Amino acid sequence: MIDLTHHTPVPAYLDHVNRSTFAAASHVLIGEVPVLGYKRSQQWMFLDRDIQEAGKRLAGLGVDLDDLTDAGLDSCERHTWRSRVRSWVGEAAYVHALGEEALPRGFSGRDLPASFTRRTIASTRPLPLLTWSGQEWLIPRAYAALLDQAEKAEADLASQPTLCTGCGTPSETERWRTSSAAGFVVLCPACSAKAARPYKGHLRGRLYTKAFAKQSRADAFLCAMCPEPRRALYWDHCHSHGLFRGPLCVTCNNAESGPGFLNRDGAVDHLLQCTACSSQRTLPPQHHADVVSHLFDFGPHMACTHGPSWRGFYVQEDHAVLARFVCYRHEPALEWSVLVSADDVGALVRRFVDDATGSAP
Repeated sequence: MIDLTHHTPVPAYLDHVNRSTFAAASHVLIGEVPVLGYKRSQQWMFLDRDIQEAGKRLAGLGVDLDDLTDAGLDSCERHTWRSRVRSWVGEAAYVHALGEEALPRGFSGRDLPASFTRRTIASTRPLPLLTWSGQEWLIPRAYAALLDQAEKAEADLASQPTLCTGCGTPSETERWRTSSAAGFVVLCPACSAKAARPYKGHLRGRLYTKAFAKQSRADAFLCAMCPEPRRALYWDHCHSHGLFRGPLCVTCNNAESGPGFLNRDGAVDHLLQCTACSSQRTLPPQHHADVVSHLFDFGPHMACTHGPSWRGFYVQEDHAVLARFVCYRHEPALEWSVLVSADDVGALVRRFVDDATGSAP
């Protein structure tokens, strides 16, 4: 498909898939054409004929690069292609100290940093096609129409009713939709409970191996963290100790590796399904920053009476946690950092685990 479009005014790029569209409807957009994804051997793929047909349609789009219209980036509408492009341009201007009043007439969007010009909508890159008129951003008229059509196609996909594949009940929540070994499926809690069984902890304390995980399929069990029955897909395990923790759905598995996981109900109990973490009263290092942000008393900066406007916490290689603070009420902004030693972090984590499990002295 790249060969079909690389010489055209609007080339196609599949290196940045719109994950929100794909997760909602199992399709990616190439121009205004939805292309259905299929799952085989745990890998998502697309039929070559579908890709080729979409590529031919995009290649046949008549775009006159000199026929420009106002891109409409000053629109207040949210969740549109215009709002996304506006946010990218604004972010680029902020990061690289660009101001629209300072841009020369005829400034091209392709002159923005590559990290922004590579971003895609409907498998196309809009920023290189923008031109600054001195007062507004311009875009080829036919390309703007294409993005409008792609936006409508995306909305149509999202609005299609989803039915439980087990009983046909209309979906009440997006959480009924989940990934499986064969692709996305929609199962209500009742049908999930019929399709899989609760996990009873039979792998607790056992060393995780990919070979064993393939033999004992996680999707035979319900997610160990979801409050309502939801089919699992992955065996979650502790990367620090290599021990099984339990089966999780895609959403919970992804959440476990990110910040804020400890705020979820049952998070600490799930992490302590690793028997090594439980016996050592510890948690995996990626969660130590959250513990420090909850429990460490940093106190105010001696030169700041406002309190920090922003703060961030970063786990270091030696398991210390670096806390960075910024107060934007100062001119210039006041920045400072505090390093919490690995020993202090370990003590805070043990205290956090004891409090969470009710075993504090």
